[in-house]
Amino acid sequence: MKYIESVEVTEAGGFPVGVVRFAERMEALSCAVLNGGLKEVSAFFVMQVPRDYDCSDPLEDARRVRAELGLPEDAMGMMTAAEVDYVFNVREVSYDGLEVAAIATAGLSNHVVAGEVLDDYEEKSAVSTRRAREMAGTINVCVVSPVPLTVEGKVNLMIPLVEAKSVAMAEHGFMETGTTSDAMAILSPKLEGATDWAGTGSSVGIAAARAVSAAVGYALDIRNEHPIPISPSRILERMWLDAEDLRAMSGSGMGPEEYRASLDGLLSRDDVRAALDLAWHAADRVDSIAQDGGAAHMDVALRALSAVLGTDAPEEGSLMDCAVEMVSRKAGGLRWPKEAP
Repeated sequence: MKYIESVEVTEAGGFPVGVVRFAERMEALSCAVLNGGLKEVSAFFVMQVPRDYDCSDPLEDARRVRAELGLPEDAMGMMTAAEVDYVFNVREVSYDGLEVAAIATAGLSNHVVAGEVLDDYEEKSAVSTRRAREMAGTINVCVVSPVPLTVEGKVNLMIPLVEAKSVAMAEHGFMETGTTSDAMAILSPKLEGATDWAGTGSSVGIAAARAVSAAVGYALDIRNEHPIPISPSRILERMWLDAEDLRAMSGSGMGPEEYRASLDGLLSRDDVRAALDLAWHAADRVDSIAQDGGAAHMDVALRALSAVLGTDAPEEGSLMDCAVEMVSRKAGGLRWPKEAP
């Protein structure tokens, strides 16, 4: 891409730093640690920090790295605890005669669905750490547009950027939409004729989305990132249910302790855990299609659960309501319906 002069991974303070220098000063809109907001920049860097980094002055750390590398005062800087020397990458995509570049790093130990609280960091971090020695989560993305953009245009281009980031995660099996520390940037040249329109349906938006998806996808692949199955206990927590609720639901004559032991035994089975994880992740889609008349999806899902649990499915209800009902009755030693002999 003509606006990118050089790309390198170097080192500062004992940690790798990915650096991109631009052929000319670019307009930028970002949430970067250093020189974020609306700025003009001539370089961009992503510095690696220690895992579980919790410095009280990240801005000063970024300034130190900028100075150590001899970068210009207007350099824009971001941070990650992912391995920069592996995940820092640039992907260029052309569409309709426009070439857009996406610069990205990605790590997912603190991945989360937007709007949810990150309440299982230890579990996610442990799995991520097992996959590499120094892994933590941030997705940093910088899109370089060949088209001059107004402020409105830069904001508009953020939409395909963020959507494409989430698409890359979905294509790797994640329900989560990002991490709790993501940083994004849009860069465009300082030229006349800046446009307000750079959304998902525009040529620059399409090229940007494809470039972002490729760059984030590459970083996830190189780190061998995979989703963590949701545990049955977490499913019940998210449905505001506990063992006593399931005992009442089952109609079982077991006492609380006996039922809890039976339930724990059932939920410890690998096939049951896998079936509930798959049902949880498919539930919204299955329920929505079923509501629109696509009964086959619900039928297939319930038959799969029935085969694993060895009990008949309820005749109605959402997929997860049915799944929990089936689990409750299996744990209680009963079959559906109640009046069955």
